[in-house]
Amino acid sequence: TLANLGFDEAISYSFIDARRDETFELIAGLTDENAEEKFVALQDSIIEGAVRMRPTLLSGLLDAVRTNFNHQHRNVRLFELGKVFAATASEDSLPKEQELFALVATGSETYEGKAMPAREFDFYDAKGALEAAFDAVNLPALEYAAKDVKHLRKGQAAEILFRGKPVGTVGRLSDEIAQSYKFRQPVFVAEVDLQTLLAAGEQEVLYRPLSVYPS
Repeated sequence: TLANLGFDEAISYSFIDARRDETFELIAGLTDENAEEKFVALQDSIIEGAVRMRPTLLSGLLDAVRTNFNHQHRNVRLFELGKVFAATASEDSLPKEQELFALVATGSETYEGKAMPAREFDFYDAKGALEAAFDAVNLPALEYAAKDVKHLRKGQAAEILFRGKPVGTVGRLSDEIAQSYKFRQPVFVAEVDLQTLLAAGEQEVLYRPLSVYPS
């Protein structure tokens, strides 16, 4: 569904730079309040400086957006499915793993072969892509509520609710974070707890046979 909407799938590294530890607001319920450390660190990193197991998918997606910008690609739509990690206070000391879904949209929509001006993406493009993806797997409808989110611009951010519980966020990347990535155009991001949504199961499909006496 997202491919039909013009998105490309991204696959990012599971380990990132620790400098981004406090940049993003994490999915509700990911971290363990009883754990001494919030994040999972690598003792021997494969990439220099990438010593943190990612607690969010957004860091990798935004790095991909920056790479595209550096190659003069200004219109970017990406999504990613993957696990994030958090430290726990469990006896076996194994980290918590959670399956998330995230997307990013920036730039303008292009209309191939049509004499129409390009339309810039906005908040509702990201929200609409989320809804289209979850409608495709027949999940119950999500709800949205305005909220101040650490990594999103105030007034253009929303919390995503599922049956009254927070499962993610969607909105425009904050100006401070955009400047740190050297983005000069609006970037819209969303991140959702896919594992919780899929565990809820699909909606029941109601149907009835066609009438033997059509009108």
